Amino acid sequence: MIEFLAGRVSPRDLTSEAWSLMFSEARQAGVLSRLGSTLCQSHATEKYLPERLREHVSAAAIQVDAFQRDVHRELAYIQSALSGLQTPVLLLKGASYVLLELPAATGRIFSDIDILVSKPHVGSAEANLMLGGWSTGKLDPYDQRYYREWSHEIPPMTHLRRGTTVDLHHSLAMPTCRIRIDSERMVKEAFPVDTNGFWWRLKDEDMLLHAASHLMLNSEFDRGLRDLWDIDLLFRHFQSSSNSFVEKLIDRSDQIGLTKIIRQALFLANHFFQTPVPEKLISNQDGFFLNLMICASSTRHPETRSGWLAISCALLTYREMYLRLPNRLLALHLAHKASELFKRTEEKKQV
Repeated sequence: MIEFLAGRVSPRDLTSEAWSLMFSEARQAGVLSRLGSTLCQSHATEKYLPERLREHVSAAAIQVDAFQRDVHRELAYIQSALSGLQTPVLLLKGASYVLLELPAATGRIFSDIDILVSKPHVGSAEANLMLGGWSTGKLDPYDQRYYREWSHEIPPMTHLRRGTTVDLHHSLAMPTCRIRIDSERMVKEAFPVDTNGFWWRLKDEDMLLHAASHLMLNSEFDRGLRDLWDIDLLFRHFQSSSNSFVEKLIDRSDQIGLTKIIRQALFLANHFFQTPVPEKLISNQDGFFLNLMICASSTRHPETRSGWLAISCALLTYREMYLRLPNRLLALHLAHKASELFKRTEEKKQV
């Protein structure tokens, strides 16, 4: 699958067994729907795809159409719940791609809708969502403190009837993060999606920078390939819309504090998808860290995954915690996680 996505293998060269393996890899990586949509758009389905796999592509297309309708319906519910809020409501990541009909929305399946309001309005937004049927559920005191005092978002809110989830943010990055990111500036320069004026969006450059920071500063490596595909599609789209996009992106990354992050993310996107990034932006990178990211973001299929996958993910998880939390909070967090692990181990022994 990795070779195919990078354009190093042509559809006509794939055997029936290779097609089957690629679909299995895509399912494990959470990109099967997007792969199916991509094959349909390139007409590779009719020409090269084995007959027995075509139904998977058709099913993926049906799933994507239904999912995007569900997203629009859920956005209407959220808008209704927050309509009285006297502050802009930003739509982030996957849901914003769907609303804006960006190429990155093609075949993208996600589990929650990410929104952002300014910190003074978080309490009102949470209360309004609760009245609309969303709830944070029951969390232990430590997790409540983690979200309420240190995180850039409150605990995820799940609708009691529909089971849909909203992640309510008040910043684009952890306030405790060791990498100083000017999230406030990105939010301040957001603008309305349309004349309706309810939903707001980030600037093009900031949308890509946010996608890059989410990938590089989080530990959701099981969806790393999907997020890199987002970055590739966003970069190609914005670059085709503006000849000066690359220059704007680099200038903006300098202003926001994400220069190193965006260069690393573009390096990885180029590695996996041949993203047309100028060589000067992706040269002279940290080889060890990027090799860990390549390993963690690659295929997770038992037949093709790297033997270093578990180690890579573990090292990157520790890196994520180190970057997110200062030393005192990091020690507290690790102690809490160790205590939880010990309790679970003891409970298993007693069963």
